[in-house]
Amino acid sequence: MIEVPPASFRVTAYGEVDAAALEKLRESYDTTQLLQLVERLDACLAEMGGVVALRDELLRLHAMALTVVDGAAPAVPTENACIWAEAESVQLDLETLAAWARVAQVFLTPLVNLVPDHEQ
Repeated sequence: MIEVPPASFRVTAYGEVDAAALEKLRESYDTTQLLQLVERLDACLAEMGGVVALRDELLRLHAMALTVVDGAAPAVPTENACIWAEAESVQLDLETLAAWARVAQVFLTPLVNLVPDHEQ
């Protein structure tokens, strides 16, 4: 008689997953962490004024850099404007967003690790 080893994957409603990784995940993974990621992202984006505001800040900084670096005529108001302060503000917003992304990667990695051996 030939013994067939148990399948190393499990079929779920959302595709095949590594059976051992799924069992480990079921013992320790808190799915509410994903909702908390959404809440943290919302808070992060709200703090910086949203994605559109960040985009606008980058465009404003680009216009300022064109003037300072390339000698172009000023395209944004110059009164009370300081290129390094604008850059620092954008950098802080990006650092906040990057910190959120690092936390998100930690929470997503266990789900990525569900890939079955035959898909790798």
